[in-house]
Amino acid sequence: MSVRTTIEISGAKQNNLKNISVEIPRDQLTVITGVSGSGKSSLAFDVIYGEGQRRFLDSISTFAKSRISQLKKAKVDYVRGLSPVIAIEQKKSNNNPRSTVGTVTDINDYLRLLYATAGVGRCPECGHSLKQLSAAQIAERISSLPSGTVVELRAPVYKVFGEEYSFTFQQLREKGYKNLLVDGEPFSLAEKRELDETREYHIEMVIDRFQLKKDTYIQLTKSIEAAMLALEEDIMIKVEIPGSVDQSFYQEFGCPEHHFFLCDMQPFHFSFNSPVSACHTCLGVGMSYVVEPRFLVVAPEKSISKGALKSTVFNPAGKDSYRSVLMYSLSQKYHFSLDTPFCDLPKEIHDILFYGTKGEVLPMLQPPNSTKKNWMIGRDRPFWGFVHEMESWYKHYIRKTSTSEAFEPTFIKDCMVEKICPECSGARLKKQRLQVTLGEENIDQLSRKQLPELLHSLEALTFEAEVQDVASSIIQEIRTRVSLLIDIGLHYISLNRRSDSISGGEMQRIKMSTQISSELMGMLYVMDEPSIGLHPRDSSRVIDTMKKLRDIGNTVIVVEHDMDTIQSADHIIEIGPGPGIHGGHVVACGTMEDIMNEPQSVTGQYLSGKARIPVPGKRRSLGDDFLSIQGAWENNLKNVDLDIPLGVFICITGVSGSGKSSLINEILFKQLKIDMTAARMVAGEHDFLFGADLLNNVINIDQTPIGRNSKSNPATYIGIYDKIRDLFASQPEAADRGYQAIDFSLTHAGGTRCEQCAGDGVIVTNLQFMADIETICPVCKGQRFSEEGLEIKVHGKSIADVLEMTVEEAREFFSDHKYLKHKLEIMDELGLGYMRLGQSSTTLSGGEAQRVKLAYELSKIKRGARNLYILDEPTTGLHLSDIQKLLLSLGRLVDKGHTVIVVEHHLDVMKSADYIIDMGPEGGHQGGYVVAEGTPEQVAQVEASHTGRFLRTVL
Repeated sequence: MSVRTTIEISGAKQNNLKNISVEIPRDQLTVITGVSGSGKSSLAFDVIYGEGQRRFLDSISTFAKSRISQLKKAKVDYVRGLSPVIAIEQKKSNNNPRSTVGTVTDINDYLRLLYATAGVGRCPECGHSLKQLSAAQIAERISSLPSGTVVELRAPVYKVFGEEYSFTFQQLREKGYKNLLVDGEPFSLAEKRELDETREYHIEMVIDRFQLKKDTYIQLTKSIEAAMLALEEDIMIKVEIPGSVDQSFYQEFGCPEHHFFLCDMQPFHFSFNSPVSACHTCLGVGMSYVVEPRFLVVAPEKSISKGALKSTVFNPAGKDSYRSVLMYSLSQKYHFSLDTPFCDLPKEIHDILFYGTKGEVLPMLQPPNSTKKNWMIGRDRPFWGFVHEMESWYKHYIRKTSTSEAFEPTFIKDCMVEKICPECSGARLKKQRLQVTLGEENIDQLSRKQLPELLHSLEALTFEAEVQDVASSIIQEIRTRVSLLIDIGLHYISLNRRSDSISGGEMQRIKMSTQISSELMGMLYVMDEPSIGLHPRDSSRVIDTMKKLRDIGNTVIVVEHDMDTIQSADHIIEIGPGPGIHGGHVVACGTMEDIMNEPQSVTGQYLSGKARIPVPGKRRSLGDDFLSIQGAWENNLKNVDLDIPLGVFICITGVSGSGKSSLINEILFKQLKIDMTAARMVAGEHDFLFGADLLNNVINIDQTPIGRNSKSNPATYIGIYDKIRDLFASQPEAADRGYQAIDFSLTHAGGTRCEQCAGDGVIVTNLQFMADIETICPVCKGQRFSEEGLEIKVHGKSIADVLEMTVEEAREFFSDHKYLKHKLEIMDELGLGYMRLGQSSTTLSGGEAQRVKLAYELSKIKRGARNLYILDEPTTGLHLSDIQKLLLSLGRLVDKGHTVIVVEHHLDVMKSADYIIDMGPEGGHQGGYVVAEGTPEQVAQVEASHTGRFLRTVL
């Protein structure tokens, strides 16, 4: 029997595919391309990947099936020649703040193992290096002391950041400890003594105390093991011998001066997801919630007595409350009036209210309008400030999360923002763990390095002979994985970078590197636009990676629009010729020459040069108005000063990781929002932003979904469904039946929607170990509305018929309705003519959602307004023909007096811009500068600009 050399697909009817049949060669790189919405993803993911996954799940046991979500069979006659299939999509797969690049790639596991195996401890007092010792080794060392010697096992006590000593002591009491040494003096936790919270103390806990006797080695070992187990949070133990002892006892094993020994370590000791190792304050996330003083002020133009502050902080109505006494006492001591507008009070008073009296005691006085005496009056108390007070409340509620009393303190979190943890500075681990080093660097310092620097540091390490072989094998595993990430163009990232800050394209490339490291062969890989988010300089790296997967014996299928990727393919399949109902056919199939020679192929025309996006004949000139950012330091930005012209089309570009998103999304957008609307957000680190008064509004059109449930659709988002419902409610028959516009809503119970399926059109039956089955609703036959509701018609069409119309069809149908026609024309011009009005928003891609949002913004523009529109990689998922439509729409926005800023790598967008700001020169630590700015022609002449080098080829 001959080995099958192709994947044969016959009769594919999934979504808009028109019963197509196609063969895909095995062990080759195949690109599926075509205009947006033509059916590429339906073929690659729903048919090929979907069938491969379903057949694998069919092969597992019934017990396993009952615990795994099963998949529906694709609408296809048959698929032959499938291998085990892996999909590598551009979706952000993990929004868990604990997930990092290191955990996703498993490199963190090896790094933790390396530190647990070969890490060198440092004395917390003087930094003296310490070797790892087991309990038996420590016991053996202690046994060498003379009989009768008194030995104490101690451990350092670290005060929890931002908490009082009383809280730290209470935690120790709950663990069963009672004897401490505070600055060398005995201190019993059984006594209710308090320490001065304004000063630092050196505190040690006495874990055990015993006198050495003959033949007590076993008991001694058990005692040390029990001490280590009881410690659990610490990896250092202090062996103290009261009185004089020969210092040689500590030589080569512990710290001769401070008597610390390093216990045997395990990999979990370096895991920020382990409760015993994670930082107390942020619990291993690296970020913690802190109060933002600006959010405590609700009406700065009002006085404190009239409600300037958030009611949680101070409610003027409580005349006899502790807060009223406190506020009056503050005003008397620091000489300010409670009737002065808050914005007119000096900064010194604001600081006292927010951050306290810095330990200075405050005499409590009775307010003149108080009717009864508060118990606080006449006492002297320190005031720590409203910020500290609310953060203490928040920590109090967080500690109760394991009890029935816990609840979400939203009234506090409304005043808080997420910032780098003040205790661990983002390291996520306790300070005890960071005292273990390799080559003078702890695990956090290594994890913060960019990947090439990490490799260099690992290769420079030297180890003791007893751990050399083990450490070398661990480093080899790390080196292999890190090298693959560098090869695929992710050299600028670090292992400690959070997964939720990684773009979809970056996450896809991380998954690709993981697959190469597995060295599997005979697999089928299905990828979704791996070139997304890549500068032209780095696109060749992804192409090389896909070829590596192919060359080790795998079949690679890529949905892609990038011309470089298409030209590198062994086999090309174009689906089309148009989007939606106009697509679903195989337009061309074969080599690049075959595609270029096919007259119907849109891609072929761009490949051959017959079609192209032209360079604008004239660029818009710059006016006198600018937005000015001064001193931008966010992430890797290097004190950037930048003037951004208004009234033109601007492209922000640069290699991945160069600082584009930090500059535009984190600083420019957020600060403008704060200045214009007092938005509850915190902008990235910068000194000043000038020019907000020159704009009416700032709109960020991103790729987040436009709705979260199946009833949300483009018609509701764009704002035309309300008018459509009004039309149906205005029909005479609807008026006779008492229908109102709300009755034609899919979310309104008791109206015209089908109540059997609640307006979904399908009924989902959950089967225990088989795929959920969706059946057409037997009552409404999938039309989502009741029979009575469907009898109401406009121009012969029911409400269900209208929702099934494409934008193109609806544009003709509502040609006499000015409002609806205007909105639908804009959607059609953006290349969304194939989209159905009632299509569930959950089925839209990120690029489609972004264009729907853009259509919404384009349709509501008011004359005379000056807006700023920000788009981040709007070419995602777009064919060159669709990019041309997008550029025309953005050009119309600018022609109406608005400013458009696009963060983009696509050369056709760059060459069409009026002004380019190029960041770089590299990514990560080597980026963060403005390399070039000006017209595309001016940027193309800058030798230091990677963008300029590629622009020269297209201008």
